[in-house]
Amino acid sequence: MSTSFQSCPGCEAFILSDTKECPQCGREIDVKPAVTKETEDAVGDRKFREMFDPCPKCNEMVRYGLVRCWNCNAFMRADVEAKYNEMKAKPQAIIFSDIPADQRTEMLPSRNASDDSGGRKMFDAEEEDEAEFTLNHLPAGGDSGAEFASPASASATAAPQASAPAEKKESQKAPKAPAAAESGAAAASTPTDSDSAPESGTDKSAAKESEDQTSSGDINADELLGIAMQDEKDVKRRQRNKVKESHRKRILLPCSCGAWIRVREDQGGRTLRCRQCKNPFIVPEIKKKEKSPQEARGTETQQITVGWIEDLQLHVITPTDVVLKPGSLEKTVENVDGGFHESGLHLVKYAAPAKKSMFGKAANGPPALEQQRLQIREHIQKTGAIADLPFGELQTITAEQTNRIRLIQPVSEAHESMFAGVPVFGDGRIAVYVPLELPENRQAFISMPLSVHRRFSEQVSNLFGLKIPAEDNGVPATEETDTLFCFLSEVKIEAVRNLDYYENDPGFAVELSGYICEACGAAITESSRKNKKLGGAAGKGLAKAKCPKCSNKFGNQKAYQVTRKTDSTEDVDDVLNPKAEATTDEAAS
Repeated sequence: MSTSFQSCPGCEAFILSDTKECPQCGREIDVKPAVTKETEDAVGDRKFREMFDPCPKCNEMVRYGLVRCWNCNAFMRADVEAKYNEMKAKPQAIIFSDIPADQRTEMLPSRNASDDSGGRKMFDAEEEDEAEFTLNHLPAGGDSGAEFASPASASATAAPQASAPAEKKESQKAPKAPAAAESGAAAASTPTDSDSAPESGTDKSAAKESEDQTSSGDINADELLGIAMQDEKDVKRRQRNKVKESHRKRILLPCSCGAWIRVREDQGGRTLRCRQCKNPFIVPEIKKKEKSPQEARGTETQQITVGWIEDLQLHVITPTDVVLKPGSLEKTVENVDGGFHESGLHLVKYAAPAKKSMFGKAANGPPALEQQRLQIREHIQKTGAIADLPFGELQTITAEQTNRIRLIQPVSEAHESMFAGVPVFGDGRIAVYVPLELPENRQAFISMPLSVHRRFSEQVSNLFGLKIPAEDNGVPATEETDTLFCFLSEVKIEAVRNLDYYENDPGFAVELSGYICEACGAAITESSRKNKKLGGAAGKGLAKAKCPKCSNKFGNQKAYQVTRKTDSTEDVDDVLNPKAEATTDEAAS
């Protein structure tokens, strides 16, 4: 424990810091209490308690400034509660007027005394429902009492009511209410010329005091009170609309006792009991109007057939920015799905899926690509139109614009090629120009492997009569192979032509079938090479090894055979029809 000293302010003698009276001169010294962690916590707790007030009803701590308690919904201040009750006790006056008989469109007849209905009462078939009634005008003095009367009596009392406010104004003068109460209840009273007349000096001073009181701290409470009353009005309005909607969906049936009874359509054929005479009655069957065949056909969603090709590669580029180098545009690509319909070619670009949080739950946003693809196709099936997709971006090439689709790669004549014959989209790929409307002189191209190109050209040919001259520029229409024989084992070797189109195509499986000598063209299988140990055990030195037939360098020329992974003709059309079975497009994955 540390000890500190101080000097006495009277005799300047050295004394301990906690000494209350100097032993030399006897002077009293004010000792400040040491600030400890306990005192700091007590000060912080006191400041925290000052931010809250206890509820007068349930004693819960409520943040300072709130109008109602969060626990029991009681008012925190008695003056606010009194103003609220005062405003509720003076609702806005309702002015009723009679509608001329020739302008009435209600289902119920008039209830005037001269009416033939005899003033029938109306009841609901359910247990709890209000009977319709009409309110008299409220007295001008603000009396909250309400009387039930017919429209005729309401119209009869309208004339003397107009002079009532002027007569009662002189007899019921009272001091003005505070400004806060007047602002909340302004809608409940109709101002007159006598209200705006200047009052006496006493009334002016009272009004000034009320304004000062409002500006000092009650304005926030009044605003919150206005919000609470507006919410209450909205709740009542929704309840009235709900009752009106339920009444609109019901049918009125007359009872033998003169009452009207509301019944629902689903109560047809049931036996109900009148709430006035307690006699049972049978609700007649209610037949719905059947639609004509023309209307039924018009309401049915037209099913459409769409051929889908998945994972087409879309390149949106500026031609002047292209570097003429093989494969320079392989990275500037977006995967899209192509939908072929008689209305045109529809390209669907999917939205990026929402990223998952650290707890593995995905945030609000687009789902995974497969789910987006499924939901988009279900949407097209339900609506019967390729429009307003729930996810992604839709770009359409109309049937009239499809004749502008052009082959870009490969082109046998370099001077006719847009990119001087350079395979900028990659080796063994076919690219076509698509006429999309793009800004800033940008152009769109679709590149695809051989298997996808065959399906693409078949679709545009069948739907739009467009022929893409890919075969005329070196693209194989079918698999072309050369048949060779091993000169050692006489085994047949299949060597496919145009290997570049098959190596980069996921729709084909490429398998090594043998080797070919670059000097004499002799073929040898892999098993024969291993038996002769030509080029070593693994064949790494085959390029420099001597050919067993011509004794020259064998070289590194290989022969491959290809097989299709799936039958592309079975996966072309994706028919959006509930009776058709969905197929899986593995070749374009």
